[in-house]
Amino acid sequence: MELLIVLGAIVIAIVVFGWVFKLIKNTIQTVLLVAFLLLALYFLFGIGPDAIWNQIQLWLSGGQNR
Repeated sequence: MELLIVLGAIVIAIVVFGWVFKLIKNTIQTVLLVAFLLLALYFLFGIGPDAIWNQIQLWLSGGQNR
């Protein structure tokens, strides 16, 4: 009985660590993609992060000028 509890705990720990690893990997991948896009917009078109942030705020406010 005790062996089954230990084996179950090990399986659960492996599943949880696998999930956490995937979560961290996807988060880092997304951050790198966003950073690459921001750098590309800045160097190719001269569009800075402030212009992008202002546009996002405009979209979120429903297109109303503040």
